[in-house]
Amino acid sequence: MSNDDMQTKLLAEGTLLQDGKYRVGRSIASGGFGNTYIVTNMAFDERMALKEFFIKGISVRNDDNTTVSITNTINKEQFETLKDKFKKEARRLRKLNNPHIVKVHDLFEENGTAYYAMELIDGESLASRLSRTGHPLTEKQTFQVLHQLMDALEEVHGMGIWHLDLKPGNILVDKKDRALLIDFGASKQLSTSEGYTTTTSMCYTPGYAPTEQIEQIIDRIGPWTDIYALGATLYNLVTNRPPLSASDIQDGEPFVYPYPVSDRLQYLIKWMMQLNRSQRPQSIAQIRQYLAQPLTSGNAVASDKTTIFTPPKSQHPQPTSSAVTEASFPSRASYLKWIGLTVAGLLLLVSAYFLFAPKGTHDNSQAMSVDTESNELVTEDGKNEGPQAYQIVDFESKLGLCAYSGPVDGDGQPHGMGVAQFTDGRLYQGPFEHGDMSGKGAYFQYSNGDVFQGEFKDNAFYQGRYTIKEDGSYFEGTFSDGQPQKGQWYDKNGKKL
Repeated sequence: MSNDDMQTKLLAEGTLLQDGKYRVGRSIASGGFGNTYIVTNMAFDERMALKEFFIKGISVRNDDNTTVSITNTINKEQFETLKDKFKKEARRLRKLNNPHIVKVHDLFEENGTAYYAMELIDGESLASRLSRTGHPLTEKQTFQVLHQLMDALEEVHGMGIWHLDLKPGNILVDKKDRALLIDFGASKQLSTSEGYTTTTSMCYTPGYAPTEQIEQIIDRIGPWTDIYALGATLYNLVTNRPPLSASDIQDGEPFVYPYPVSDRLQYLIKWMMQLNRSQRPQSIAQIRQYLAQPLTSGNAVASDKTTIFTPPKSQHPQPTSSAVTEASFPSRASYLKWIGLTVAGLLLLVSAYFLFAPKGTHDNSQAMSVDTESNELVTEDGKNEGPQAYQIVDFESKLGLCAYSGPVDGDGQPHGMGVAQFTDGRLYQGPFEHGDMSGKGAYFQYSNGDVFQGEFKDNAFYQGRYTIKEDGSYFEGTFSDGQPQKGQWYDKNGKKL
């Protein structure tokens, strides 16, 4: 038998463990750090799942087909360290009592390794479901999963535990659509007296890990780290696409939704996936507060629409023909120039009013101030509440009157990732800097359906893509005063014009 065969060999069906207490059935999973089997608890004739600690490349199965040993004695210390971590995972799960966290029933050592028995879930992971169906979840299904995961994470975070590997592959859904969070192998626990209980390097899944986890900055890990992964998970569920990596978000890559997704969910995902951890929700309670906000007709975020935006009748001039040729290119440049002039004109019209207009108001149940450096709300008793999504009604931005939702600075001005729904039908979704629309990852839509995605600077297009809805053609490049400067026009198929 080859060494590779020895390393991957599983326990044979019918193997008895713990003096006959468990009878091993078929294997249901095998990863880099363990094997999982369906077993029968012989005393109660109950089926359970049993996880066996087994490291591929380090562990081997001996000739008796049960005992586990180490390929090389120099790996013994690593094996023992990781086995101890495996047992800690089981003990943590045992302490948790939540219908959305898999329940651990037993932990024991045998055959030179460790095992724990847990609840057997009759279902599949969300990653498997997406792969099997080839389609994303509906928004309703996604919110159902979200609320169950929030229940699980509140329980976990309440005990000072961070999961640190939340993703669709670690979320099981049973036949009754109950979602359960599994695999706490990457989790870390915070002890109030001793700090983090482990100093080993953190594993992470690309796309689901924020920068503080990627960079292994232990003292910056917290509930907001899992919340980032939760946002990435939501993105994957509603798009069936891998989430953006932290570096892509840093570079201003837009969040792409190939299927209609409401403004409320889009904003929530972007809020959760902020690179700056202080600008994410700081707790599950904050997410609940956001989702509990009443729906209003003027609030683009709190909308039950199933599309990003339903534009009213066009208020902007349209190209006279959908056939784009070299001869028609100047008309497109003129069109974008007209948009730029319109934006500039709006700036001039409202600038005087803006200087003297009263600040936007937001409804708080108690007095709050704002730490303008961290953009975190602080109550009058000094408790830091973290960034929150508060409504600003009839906010007079530099581009006109709008209904704004998002975090604010000390003067009540939009500051951070927010959404502005203008009275004339325009929609802006992206970063604000003390009342100005400025930064990467912006989304702007006119009432006629034309869309800009990219970077705003001083309340105007700066760099990105402008797409004309009528024929799907688009410009990619830089902008000056709202009109194309350097770049290229393409038709809807991506062919240069």
